[in-house]
Amino acid sequence: MKSISSVLRGISLAFCAVMLIASSFFWAASPAAAETYNVKMGTPKGLVFDPAVVTIKPGDTVQWQVGSLPPHNVVFDSAKVPDGNKDLAAKLSHKGLEGAGKSFEVNFPADTPAGEYSYYCLPHRGAGMVGKVIVQ
Repeated sequence: MKSISSVLRGISLAFCAVMLIASSFFWAASPAAAETYNVKMGTPKGLVFDPAVVTIKPGDTVQWQVGSLPPHNVVFDSAKVPDGNKDLAAKLSHKGLEGAGKSFEVNFPADTPAGEYSYYCLPHRGAGMVGKVIVQ
């Protein structure tokens, strides 16, 4: 006949095993926290995005901040996004012109396909004001 302590020990071990298994499902299912990345538009370096390339994950947000030489905007080139997805390029674009001290954010939805997303500032594209978001 088992003693009470051995029965309690067995119950405790079973309880610990159940909790360990349950917590592994919780941690595996919890999504990573979304990040926000900052890009300056127009800097002392000139008509550039700084940084010119940002690497993000789906669900992250990119915030563009107007620095010098405004106005600026961000237009994603539908020919230079994965699969030439014109609808996604239009959705990500911020075509309104923003002046000094302004900013705007663009969220890349959780279902954004991985790949390179090239963009430019419409008024300054000819001056080489281009950038890229890489979604991993």
